[in-house]
Amino acid sequence: MANEMRDKGIAIANQAVDADNAGNYKDAIDKYGKATEYLITALKYEKNPVTQKTIRDKCNEYLSRMDQLKKGQEPKAAAAGSGGGKGKEESRSDDEEDEPEPEPLTAEQLAAAEKEMDEDLAKLVGMQSVKDNMKRLCKQLSLDIKRKQEGQKTLDAIRHMIFTGNPGVGKTTVSRLVAKLFHQLGVSSKDTVVEVQKGDLVAGYVNQTAMKTYKKIKEARGGILFVDEAYQLTQALMKGQTDFAGEAIDEMMKVMNNSGRKSTTFVFAGYKKEMDEFVTYNAGIESRIKYRFHFDDYTVKELVVITNLKLESKGYKLTPDAARDMELVIDKNTNADLRSKYNGRLIDNLLQWASDEMNSRLPLDASGDALITLHKSDFEKAIKRFATARPPTKADPTLLGGYEVEKHLSEWGLDQYSQLFARAGYRQLYDLLSLSSEKDVRALGVSKDADVNRTLQLVERLDEQHRVLSLKMDATFISLDGAADISAWLEQEGLTKFVELFVKNEINFETLADLTEDHLKEMGVSEIGPRIKLLKAIEVWRRERDIAKKEAIRAKMNVMNAPPPVLRDASLTDTEKLRSKLEKAGQ
Repeated sequence: MANEMRDKGIAIANQAVDADNAGNYKDAIDKYGKATEYLITALKYEKNPVTQKTIRDKCNEYLSRMDQLKKGQEPKAAAAGSGGGKGKEESRSDDEEDEPEPEPLTAEQLAAAEKEMDEDLAKLVGMQSVKDNMKRLCKQLSLDIKRKQEGQKTLDAIRHMIFTGNPGVGKTTVSRLVAKLFHQLGVSSKDTVVEVQKGDLVAGYVNQTAMKTYKKIKEARGGILFVDEAYQLTQALMKGQTDFAGEAIDEMMKVMNNSGRKSTTFVFAGYKKEMDEFVTYNAGIESRIKYRFHFDDYTVKELVVITNLKLESKGYKLTPDAARDMELVIDKNTNADLRSKYNGRLIDNLLQWASDEMNSRLPLDASGDALITLHKSDFEKAIKRFATARPPTKADPTLLGGYEVEKHLSEWGLDQYSQLFARAGYRQLYDLLSLSSEKDVRALGVSKDADVNRTLQLVERLDEQHRVLSLKMDATFISLDGAADISAWLEQEGLTKFVELFVKNEINFETLADLTEDHLKEMGVSEIGPRIKLLKAIEVWRRERDIAKKEAIRAKMNVMNAPPPVLRDASLTDTEKLRSKLEKAGQ
């Protein structure tokens, strides 16, 4: 139910975006409202918290756009990509021109920025090699500023980076320091960091990844786009499997040579081995990356320092024996492998669990320092939890959805390949139609001959179903503008002078799709201008019909049974009532 209602909502949202971009604001408001209602219904049945958040964000986005349209406002990029990644391509050029370069920093400003960077680095625990690299980076940028002050030219402006290391070693923290440094030295226009993973860049459907990635790049413009676990973008591709992540990489590479204060700086982060493989996927990636920082795991002594800093910041205390033996407690109860999986997060968990132990130990009438003083025994009991705990793992958004594909693969004895199909973007039955050959199937990771044959048989059955549905729907999707017949359509398009000619030649909606320039000449449309105008109108109509037909077939093939129930309140567009429904949904 959740998948059906969500897909229906997305389809209507795409129609709303089309209407919005075309200036049909009344229709757009109605469709945004209907799309929101379907998504709210989907939210009631959705169990996955990541998907719930995505649906809520989309609903709020549509409701905000409805409010704007009701007030007669029209942003430059009206709801571009609000539904499934569609939107005007022209929105890409919005604000692309960089502002003039500011005056170079004065000697005093430069000295102040360098001093502040030194102070920020001094606060970091460990990371000596990273600190050294940061100081070299700061020195290089400072020298470039001095060159500009003297009217000299500077070398290349490439400033993208790779951060390698295990989780919890401070990669995100240092990326924020880089953003701050770039901003203070005038390299970037903002000091912000936009954090993303593969799921934030790669869409689940064809032709949506590029726009989704572009929106994140644009969001980070003037600052840093921090791509965590970036190696996930190339892992499937390097195995020869189909994956839309290639589109994301292509989109990023398009702008990585841009320069200026408003360009996006990319920081790719992940495990060292995997990131070394990441840059070998495409020579263009490696050539566009200038700096490499490696973050070593924290030593036990450094973890103790982090513990003390965190306790001090919260106003908590340690008993003398806890302070004395903290290093021993950590060293005795953990090993290098465990510490490498957690690093700084090990201390976050340890302090939380030690606090739990303290709360269990204290009586209800405890007061004063007793409420904020941790004992050695609290840490000894807390750290034993790591024996059964597992490092936190992030949900892989690329695996969300795709229930219908998963169900069909299971029916055909191919359920072991469900994740491969999902990661490659095959979420709807309609998507499987693009698997036209054995090579396509094997590229997904299906290796056994018998499994490849079964997959091709499944696709063949779906293809036959698609052909039947397509023929049935030819008569359904003939008039998209409400025109009763071809004469009414010509009048709507401002082509009234051709009504008599079309009626005489018995041209109707079924034959309109096949009408060519030669046919128009045979009909007597000899003037070039009117003939071109007719052909353009027919081409637009044909494309709109094909899109509507395609979306209907996609939805029909997904549902496979009865269509989704029609909502009683489908025409409701009151944003306040919809917001009230959204608040109650999923509770």
